[in-house]
Amino acid sequence: MEQAYPLNSNPLFALSTKATTLVRNGALALGVTGLLLLGMTQLIATDYRAPPEVLPPQVAAIHMPDVKPTVHKAEPIEKPQDVPPLMEPMPVERTIEPGVVPVTIGAPVVAGQKVDATIVSSGPLPIYKPAPRYPRRALAKGLEGYVVVEFTISKNGSVKDPRVVGGYDFSGAPTEVFNQSALNAVERFKYRPTVVEGKPVEKHGVRNRITFKMAE
Repeated sequence: MEQAYPLNSNPLFALSTKATTLVRNGALALGVTGLLLLGMTQLIATDYRAPPEVLPPQVAAIHMPDVKPTVHKAEPIEKPQDVPPLMEPMPVERTIEPGVVPVTIGAPVVAGQKVDATIVSSGPLPIYKPAPRYPRRALAKGLEGYVVVEFTISKNGSVKDPRVVGGYDFSGAPTEVFNQSALNAVERFKYRPTVVEGKPVEKHGVRNRITFKMAE
């Protein structure tokens, strides 16, 4: 009977397998060593240089100019021109033209007898003439002058339709600075109306000269 032996029990076979393993490991070690030597050789042969150092950009020096404080000299405030004090208006030159009242001399009137009013006639008589206000513009310039105003005296003694005939300063030069003030004053005039044959009537074309003169 033939006796069988396990494959691994053969000493020659085991020795051969061990030798093969040693050779294989040695070859692998030699390959790795060769690769390491080759890498080291390449590193030595390579001219390795560190990357150039990148320096930060240089900033130019800032030179601050010499700043001197600026002093603004405040100009003194000019005193406003003094406005001349208001002068009291001078009285208006008034030309009073008294009406002519006819005087009839007759017999004494008996008590209870009425007077015939048809014989009574008279012109207008001024009752109230207020002074005009001196215009500020003329006062500031020191102007003096006069205005001729024409108007109508109504039946009740008030003034109607006043208008300026002409305005002048005392040098004779025409001016309108006094016109409105003269008209405002004339509109307030009051008269005793014109009476013709005992009845009040309107009087047209009445003229007055309004003078403006500053007090001395």
